[in-house]
Amino acid sequence: MISRLFYEGHERELLSYINEKNYSQIILLADANTNGYCIPVLKKLIPAFKTSSLIIIPKGEQNKTLEVCTLIWHELDKLKADRYTLLINIGGGMVSDIGGFASSVYKRGIDFINVPTTLLAMVDACYGGKTGIDFNGFKNSLGSFQHPSAIYIHPVFLQTLDERVLQSGLAESIKHAMLSSEDQLKN
Repeated sequence: MISRLFYEGHERELLSYINEKNYSQIILLADANTNGYCIPVLKKLIPAFKTSSLIIIPKGEQNKTLEVCTLIWHELDKLKADRYTLLINIGGGMVSDIGGFASSVYKRGIDFINVPTTLLAMVDACYGGKTGIDFNGFKNSLGSFQHPSAIYIHPVFLQTLDERVLQSGLAESIKHAMLSSEDQLKN
């Protein structure tokens, strides 16, 4: 399944797409960094999200664990999430991985949308439908294939990143262009 893509300037279309699905509620998921930098920006871009509940998880790749996934499920239960709840994962690759995995198994699968906030996540991690968490010392050893219902990409989130993180995303963009086609690489 190919996810719907929404970009800067298409916030109304994204909201219309969400409203058409008739979700029982919308819950935002972010890590501690994203909560401080990107959630306020997202709520300004899409004011309807101001009333959405927010689950905050610890930041960092080391927190892509079953324990943090369990925390997400407990929070979803507290918020009375049901099969028709939408989870919106806002953050880098770690948030889209763990949020996608948590969504794919909660209530046998609830819809989720990825809102990548790093360049690396924008060009790689939020696509493909691979979700996963680290377990027993092995990276992505628990996972599922579950595509997001939609992806929302806005370059404003890149303003929150340091140079090293941007360069990492740029390197991934170049890799994808090299693997794609000569024309893609030139552009």
